[in-house]
Parts: sequence; structure tokens; C-alpha cells
Amino acid sequence: MILKLIEVKYIIIHHTGTLNIQKDPTGERVWSNILKNHQKEFKEKFPWSKGPYHYGIGPKGNIFKGEDEDKPCIHSGDDYYNQRSLAVSFIGNFEIEVMTPIQLFEGANLVKELMRKYEVSPERVLRHKDIVQTKCPGKNFPWEKFSKYLLDINSFKQNSIDFALKVGWIKNSHSPDEVVDFGTLLTVLKNFYEFLRSGN
Repeated sequence: MILKLIEVKYIIIHHTGTLNIQKDPTGERVWSNILKNHQKEFKEKFPWSKGPYHYGIGPKGNIFKGEDEDKPCIHSGDDYYNQRSLAVSFIGNFEIEVMTPIQLFEGANLVKELMRKYEVSPERVLRHKDIVQTKCPGKNFPWEKFSKYLLDINSFKQNSIDFALKVGWIKNSHSPDEVVDFGTLLTVLKNFYEFLRSGN
């Protein structure tokens, strides 16, 4: 019997804050050093802890394992989330760098698998900075595109979402499939019908 030390309700997205270098194109060496430094720092207090994240995603889309999924990571700066989340970190410093398309795509695929496995809704996939005061995962992290990958938004729906964002009907595109009550839908259709009749 495996004792689970966490109940996964959230997935928290990070960046490692390390600059990618030419001599380590996959990020494997960076990831190995992150785990080693973590184990050295916490060997007395948390001797079981393998790393600060459950998964890492390298610049070429490589997926690296960190802590076991059934154990918490010391990653968020908030014990509540540490005990209830999986930590996924993209290798790089996205305050400075721009993420490669393959890294974004493979990272989003991993997160989608974890969402399905643990029944985590899109609203519970959070950035580190959504929890505590930090810049992580960086100003250049392509959050809107990442969210679209998670939701599998197709192009015809995306045009409508972009328009709704532009005119201020919605505040973000992270939850475009939220339920609309029937009365609101009828109001929208009625207004649209009257708009067409008026010829404006």
C-alpha cells in the first residue's frame, strides 16, 4: 500500500529562473543540478525530498522527473498549496528569455495529462505568482497561449474569444467554456437579432 502524502487539487506552474546555455541544450544538466542542490539544502529537515518540483520541461521538450507525485514539494511558498498541488517547472528564466514552441507544447501536454489523471479543472492550474508575491514564471511566459493549449480551443471559437476580450466582455481566456444561464443567452440572441434588424 502506497501512502499518499498529498491530495492533488492544483497544478502550479513555475520557471526555474536559470538561463539556458548552449552547452546544455536539453536542460538535463540544469535539472540534475537543481535536484542535487535541493537535496543538499533539505537533507536534514526533509531527507525524503528529491526536488523542488514534480516535473521539469526542457527547452527541447524533454520531460524530467523530480519529486514523486504522491509526495509534496517545497515549491510555492505556501504550505496549503504545497500539500495540495503538483509543481511543474519550465527550465529557463522567462523574465529574460523567450520559451521555445516545443517546450511550451510538450509542457502543456504534460499538464493536460496531469489534469485528466487528477481531475484538475483549468481554473486550478495556477502560476506561482497567483499564490505568492513573485515574478515566477516570468513576464515572458506565454500564459494565454499555454491556457489555449490546455483547453484545446479551436480557431473558430478563438476568434470569438479574442473579440470578447477586446471589447471587455470577458477578463481572460482561461475559462471560455464556463456555463452561461439560459436567460443570459436569450438576452444576447435578442440583442443580436435587434441589431441585425436595425441595420446598424
